[in-house]
Amino acid sequence: MDNIRSYASVNRDYRAGWCTYYYEFADVPEVEFFSGGINSKTPKASALWRQGNLLYFGFEQSPRELNETGRAMLVNAIVYISRFTEDRPIDVTPSVFAGEPIPRTRRRAKRVFFSDDYKLEWATGYYTPATLASFNWRDRAVAKAWYEKADVWLHPGPGNLLEVDEEARGLGIPFNEPAFFPRAISAMKDGGKSIIAASVMARYAPQGPGEKATVAQWQQWWKNHSPYLFYSEMAGYRWYVDPLAKKRGIPTKDLRGLARADVSTR
Repeated sequence: MDNIRSYASVNRDYRAGWCTYYYEFADVPEVEFFSGGINSKTPKASALWRQGNLLYFGFEQSPRELNETGRAMLVNAIVYISRFTEDRPIDVTPSVFAGEPIPRTRRRAKRVFFSDDYKLEWATGYYTPATLASFNWRDRAVAKAWYEKADVWLHPGPGNLLEVDEEARGLGIPFNEPAFFPRAISAMKDGGKSIIAASVMARYAPQGPGEKATVAQWQQWWKNHSPYLFYSEMAGYRWYVDPLAKKRGIPTKDLRGLARADVSTR
């Protein structure tokens, strides 16, 4: 806008827009960020971004209220998003305004114990009561030591609060690493671990053949989909299949940004 009277009071003088923090979306293939919101937020609070064929333009003002730069940015954004008719949103993140709390990522949950800016009492909003009862979480040093051991196994439990996934820990297989599938499939061949391994894979890969699937079925699914899989913690602690990457036969790690545009527009 051209008529800003005071940058110190701009948030009071004008209607504020909306922005989205994208810390945990860095590895999500269909999301592309263009502009951060830096008035009362940080550069990583994105005000302009794309997910699949959807455009997020978080500025509140109408085109008539925007200055020349703002209007040009809006037009350019619309022209750009028109090139993505084949791409679609993949990962699903519940609204923070919904009744049930959304799953917290481990990155954020860690800060409760490791950042002095976080009060230890806030841990009750991140971890299940049973988890907190298992160690002296009110002692920051003790809590840090516990977290270092538990970190790789934390996942959403009751109420989407974090707890240790005892099944995954029992298998000794971190569920967010690409090696998760071949290792879990191998564990299915062990009679004593087969049921647990199948259960863990079905939970973290709901697009897979399912908990009742055989070793051969999981092997075939992994063979067919491994180049097109990505893990998203922000969107449910699970693995997703990238349908556009699979359709084009391009590994999802290589299909980012403008490469996801319609082939005819590039």
